[in-house]
Amino acid sequence: MVACVNGLLGWGYVPGALPKEHLTVAFVAQKGRRVLLMDDSQIQLDCGRVALQRAGYDVRIANTLAEFDQAVSDWAPDIVLTDVHMPEIMGNALCAVLKQRLQTERTPVVLFSSLDDEALAKLAKDCGADGFLSKEHGFDRLIEELESLHSSILW
Repeated sequence: MVACVNGLLGWGYVPGALPKEHLTVAFVAQKGRRVLLMDDSQIQLDCGRVALQRAGYDVRIANTLAEFDQAVSDWAPDIVLTDVHMPEIMGNALCAVLKQRLQTERTPVVLFSSLDDEALAKLAKDCGADGFLSKEHGFDRLIEELESLHSSILW
C-alpha cells in the first residue's frame, strides 16, 4: 500500500465560473458520481483514487493525455480534477480546452497543485476552472473539501 503523504486541501471557488442557477445541489448527496483525476504522479493518482472510492465516488485516473481523452470520450466524468504542472499539457491549458468543447463545456473542472493559493486562484480564473484545491496538507481532507462543493458547483 502506498503511503499518501501529500494531497489536497484548501478549496477555492472561482466566482462567476458557473451561473448562480447551477449552484444549488449538494455534492455530498451525489455519491457514486464520476470523478476523473489527471496527474503525472502515480502516487497522487493512487492516493486520490483510494480516498474517493472509499467515500463512494466512481473514480477513473489518467496520467497521460491519451488516457484522459479516452476517459472523457468513453466515460463522461461529472467532474475533472487536474494537476497543473504536467509534462504533456498544463492543467490550466487542459481546462481551457475542456471549456471550449461542446461535450465538456459544462463539466466542472478543478485545478489542484502545490502552487500557493494566490497563484492557483489566478490560474483557475484565467482558464475558466470552476475551482481549485491545494496539495499542501494531504489527502485526509480531500473528501471533506469535495463535499463542501455543494455551495459552489452543481453536477
